[in-house]
This record gives sequence, C-alpha cells and structure tokens, in this order.
Amino acid sequence: MDLHIDIELQGGLLLVNASGNFTFDAALRLLKEACDRAKEKEVNKILVNCLAMDGELATFERYNLGVEVATYLKQRQMNPRLAFVGKPPTIDGFGVRVGQNRGLVTEVFSSQQEALNWLASWPS
Repeated sequence: MDLHIDIELQGGLLLVNASGNFTFDAALRLLKEACDRAKEKEVNKILVNCLAMDGELATFERYNLGVEVATYLKQRQMNPRLAFVGKPPTIDGFGVRVGQNRGLVTEVFSSQQEALNWLASWPS
C-alpha cells in the first residue's frame, strides 16, 4: 500500500494524517506537500501523525530526509513548528534530530495530545 495523506486545516494548525508504507520517496513527498500547503494557508504549525504508517527507513535515509526537509524549508523561506507523532521502528526521532541540527523547530511525540500541547506553546 502506498503512502496516503489527509491534510486538514484546523485554525492555525495544519493536521496531516499519514497511512500506508513508509519509504524515503513517499515521506519526502508527504513533507513537501504538507509544507507547501502550510505556506499556501499561511500557517506555521504542522502536526504530522504517522501512527498509521508501516515500515522503517535505514539510518542514512532518515539522515537524508532530515537534510532534504531542512533544505526545502530554507529554500521556501519557511520556519514552521513541525511536530511528528509516531512510534519506533517507523519513527525513531533521528531524522527530527538531523533537522534540528539544521535549524528546524521540530520534535517527535508518541501521542497527538503531546504534540498539540507542544505546538500550543508557540505563538501563531
């Protein structure tokens, strides 16, 4: 099953629900689409719920994903607050750490409520 995403605007938050197979290409496409939609809707808080995703990326793919997303956001002159909800082995936080090291404001959480609380702590 390919990766499928549903994107919903909830006030100043873009909620992205992802399901299906977790691959590098699909994840990069998902994140670029979510960031493009956030820019279009003029919101700077993005929550990506990955709990319904299956699969695991290699460490070098996670690294490249963090680098690619950070580069893409800088090219688009965006600095969103990006929260991920997921569990190992699909989401392990390494790609998030790579993004943080490149200036992204991002975190990974095990529940959607934790992610919403973190996003709420930032001004809109």
